[in-house]
Amino acid sequence: MDLYVADRSFNKLGTVNNRTSLRWVRRYRKIGEFEVHCPATAQNIEKLQRGNVIIKPGDPEAGYIKYRNLQENDEGKELLVIKGDFLTGYLNRRIIWGIEIINGLVEVAMRSLVNKNAIDPTDADRIISRLSLGDLMNYTETADFQTSYQNLTDELERLSTLSNIGYRVRYDGPTKSMRFETYKGLDRSSGQSINPRCIFSKDYNNVEKQEFTESDGNYRNVCLVGGIGEGTDRKFATVGSATDLDRYEVFNDQKSLSNVVDSITMADAEYQALLEGKGNETLAECKKICVFDSSIDVNANRKYKEDYDLGDIVTNINKKWGVKLDTRIEEIEEVYEDGNEKINVVFGDEAPTLIDKIKQLVKG
Repeated sequence: MDLYVADRSFNKLGTVNNRTSLRWVRRYRKIGEFEVHCPATAQNIEKLQRGNVIIKPGDPEAGYIKYRNLQENDEGKELLVIKGDFLTGYLNRRIIWGIEIINGLVEVAMRSLVNKNAIDPTDADRIISRLSLGDLMNYTETADFQTSYQNLTDELERLSTLSNIGYRVRYDGPTKSMRFETYKGLDRSSGQSINPRCIFSKDYNNVEKQEFTESDGNYRNVCLVGGIGEGTDRKFATVGSATDLDRYEVFNDQKSLSNVVDSITMADAEYQALLEGKGNETLAECKKICVFDSSIDVNANRKYKEDYDLGDIVTNINKKWGVKLDTRIEEIEEVYEDGNEKINVVFGDEAPTLIDKIKQLVKG
């Protein structure tokens, strides 16, 4: 499999010569990434410059180089290591420039945020060239959401978490352009009958290794949101319900969430919906952790991109552990080394990292 190199305008410069390894990590709600190891030949050094684009034939994603490392190993061979993000990472260079209030379809909101801040912004200097909107998929998920001056990809991720709608920036080779897309995986779980089922289990001889993790350490199911006002005049909203030891509470302080936008005061019901939206965001980020991390046998009875793909809902079974889990494919890591291909798949939401938790605290 050849890897092509292009400049920022997607003019092809050639291929990566004598590549020794490739990591290609696709993610449903976050920015994907890649890493390439190759000899430090004059041709590779010339082509693999920061900012240039790596294109993997047959993939919807491409990536740009943001890291280079030249080194000499113990045998005296000079090596070049490059790393980068998928093209969705370009959106990480933009913020929400102003206040945005969303009361409606999540897909439309995602497209609007990208359009206003990267495709057709008021300030032409903010335009990301060669980027356009892909097809409207007419998804029906809705949200009440307000954001201002936050990182664009962070807010897209939050909307994705609320709605389970994935997003990406797709590379279009024939037109040398990019398209922002929303998409959803198929439900291939064992309990449905619309799509062909996909089950991963050692009993089916399609899994080489499994690791299962579950935790309720970050779990919350009832959120009290505090808005504007003081004392008994303060506005509150409660989202979620549970009782006794099954009730896990959390408070979201939204005192700075104003009910006045552009000198117009919101109706009480509209402001209440915004507070409830903040509560739903909090609960979406405080879910129980159930993750199957599996190394898939690429030569088995389930074929990657045919029987399963990023975003699909599939069934994982380990009878010995007594675990059966229907869950979404959140991440796929493709590894190519020494002529061999390996697929590592993450099913379900991983535990939040320290960086994730810091972001949650900053946003409130």
